[in-house]
Amino acid sequence: MSSGAIHTNVYDSRKSGSFVINRSFSVIFISSMLVLCGISPSGSAQVLPETDLECDDSTEIDLSDGAGSSVINCELTNPTAFAEKVELTYQSGALDTAGPGSVTVEGGQTSTFQIVIASSSGQSAGTYEVNVSAVVTEWNGVPVSIFGFSDEEGVEVEVLPYTTCSSSRPSAIFAEAGEDVAFSVVYSCDSNEDISMSISLHLLEKGSSQEGMWPSGFNDMSVGGCNIQNPMGSVSCDFILTTPSNLQEKWEGCLIVVDEVSNPGWSCSSDFAFPLTVNERETVVPSVGIDVNGTILEELGVTEENQVYFIGGGAGLVVLLISLIVILRRRRS
Repeated sequence: MSSGAIHTNVYDSRKSGSFVINRSFSVIFISSMLVLCGISPSGSAQVLPETDLECDDSTEIDLSDGAGSSVINCELTNPTAFAEKVELTYQSGALDTAGPGSVTVEGGQTSTFQIVIASSSGQSAGTYEVNVSAVVTEWNGVPVSIFGFSDEEGVEVEVLPYTTCSSSRPSAIFAEAGEDVAFSVVYSCDSNEDISMSISLHLLEKGSSQEGMWPSGFNDMSVGGCNIQNPMGSVSCDFILTTPSNLQEKWEGCLIVVDEVSNPGWSCSSDFAFPLTVNERETVVPSVGIDVNGTILEELGVTEENQVYFIGGGAGLVVLLISLIVILRRRRS
């Protein structure tokens, strides 16, 4: 805390056209004004205006949910015997401030006030300086602003870093065992940090709350990787996933595409997850049809060209046998 310099303009004959800052003149001038106002300050009383300003040293602003703000508490003390009107000004650079324009403090008293410091969404993360200045403009009703009785405080405001990401992804993926799955995900981030993040693919089995070792046959064969540059980045990521070729039963789970910083919530109900179902391998049963390779006729050595004759001859033989059976039954009867 420091009181500002006390400035009074007095012509100095030794310096042509210049003025000298003279505290003694201020005392004489203020005392004269008090006498004219019918006030006689006691010997122990403060004979010059003065103000003491105290504010919180620092504060933080969180922008993760959009625009944010913080409140600074300040105290203004009047160590003199007479009431003071104090004008307040704020310098905050890229931040917005709101606070009282002036405060009246009775002699020997302390007044409190608050300053609201706000930041719009997207404000870069970092530390910002806010300066609060207090200037005594009236002392016991006498204008004294020209003398510059003042005090000031500096407040450090930290805009916290944040990164919030989302993705546009497939609603679900269904595949057959051994099939390669290709898909794309559009990944977007709202951030106030100038950083690059890697985006990767994760595999979770249905009901799992963490990613373990991938089952054999599942492999991320994506080429080139995928990165997003913040702040306010967006990128389209292409992925290729192989699936096991020898699945004996259907596999159910999900895929999660997320950056290296965000916590997606490791489950298939995550906002970053989408279902993956891989059907089991179909069991091939050898055909025994007469018109398919590998049939009984071929196993007997009958070629495809002779199968028609073979079948026709067989049918004729069946008819002949039936006729013989009928004739024999008639003779017996």
